[in-house]
Amino acid sequence: MPTLPASLPLSFGKAEELPVISYGLPYDRFRFICEEARTGKILSRDLTVTAPKILRALSGACNIQFDINYRDYMNAGIYFKPWGHWIHVEKKILGERKIWASGIVVPSQIDKQTGVMHLEAQGFSAYPKEIPWLENWNPLVVDPFEVVAKIWNHVQSYENGDLGVEVYPIESGLEMLPGYAFDGSILNLDFFAVFVRAEDKNNCQDWIDKLARDIPFDYIEESGWNEDRTGIWKKLHLGYPRVGTQQDNLAFVINENVIEASPHIETETDWASDVIIDGWAPGSVHSSHLENADPSRYRRVVLQDDARINSNERAAAWARKKLSRRQTPAYWESIIVDMDHPNAPFGYYDVGDRIWVRGPMPWVGDVNQLHKIIAIAVDEEKGNCQLTLKAEGAFEYDPIYFQGTGGTNSKTVAITDMPLVTVSSDAPTIG
Repeated sequence: MPTLPASLPLSFGKAEELPVISYGLPYDRFRFICEEARTGKILSRDLTVTAPKILRALSGACNIQFDINYRDYMNAGIYFKPWGHWIHVEKKILGERKIWASGIVVPSQIDKQTGVMHLEAQGFSAYPKEIPWLENWNPLVVDPFEVVAKIWNHVQSYENGDLGVEVYPIESGLEMLPGYAFDGSILNLDFFAVFVRAEDKNNCQDWIDKLARDIPFDYIEESGWNEDRTGIWKKLHLGYPRVGTQQDNLAFVINENVIEASPHIETETDWASDVIIDGWAPGSVHSSHLENADPSRYRRVVLQDDARINSNERAAAWARKKLSRRQTPAYWESIIVDMDHPNAPFGYYDVGDRIWVRGPMPWVGDVNQLHKIIAIAVDEEKGNCQLTLKAEGAFEYDPIYFQGTGGTNSKTVAITDMPLVTVSSDAPTIG
């Protein structure tokens, strides 16, 4: 991409006294669009803002923040109302102007001296939070994606609650059965696949988050212009076992396009050889005990009670995830990336993607590890973005199978063949 000079010579004064005239690239910067929530009317296609911060997250809502001055004529006539306006972030990516994030204005702070508003907008996937599920629904067999779609249909069924969000796909290929494990080996008649009563006033967002945690699956917010660029569509993309792609053609290399990297430092709670989970329900206890011995370390046990666990399957699933996330290779928790570097230009990767990060790690050596992007935070003024990462091994996506038999309300599973990961300058070797 051609670059403009930082300053131009003028016809007066000495060279060392010349004023500096800075030229940005207005066609390639982030633009902030304001849309009226209920009408869909575009109020501004380019707000004048300062100190913008944009966070895009996996299985969570985006967050948009900036300072805006009501005295600026570009912002005149807009009186930002919580849950009354959309803020869309647009940037030219791969030669096309695209919507990078969309959020609903939430209560924001105003400086009492200057009147400048520190505006904040939150992604639409957080909208169902604290909204009660006022339906009776008791399917015996249901696809988990259908549950998410039904929740959003319910939330948007109210006249003043239609955000225009489409949930897709509505089928994951999985079936939630009453009391059965994924392989059909466990049957507990104490609960149904889904049991919803209007009088319970269940939190809609809690239902979605628990499903995403227990199945598990990913979801990401997507938005974009319609064909004539008069409106912006919003979609919630569900993915089982994951969303995103593996970006083998991009390179994230320490001291090249990676400006700064923070390695994961093992804490006291990281290492555990045994995980015991107990859930309590009226008249029954649901429990799971998983173990994985490391011959080079002493045994450490994590014991947790969780009232939300209401089945042996859920107890075993949650225990296994807690254990597997403690058996990970060395990885970086976050990296700061040059957005314009040809190794991995901004826009070629997104949350949910898997990327290779390579470079020397203190006390470990050269590491070339596959990471999953959990969040992307952009600092446009510095021309870089921060990626929050997890080692791909820290996720357990596969259906959880159980072995052995136990009592009605107990299940013990021993994992003895957890993979070992050898890290080198090449791709990690597992086995």
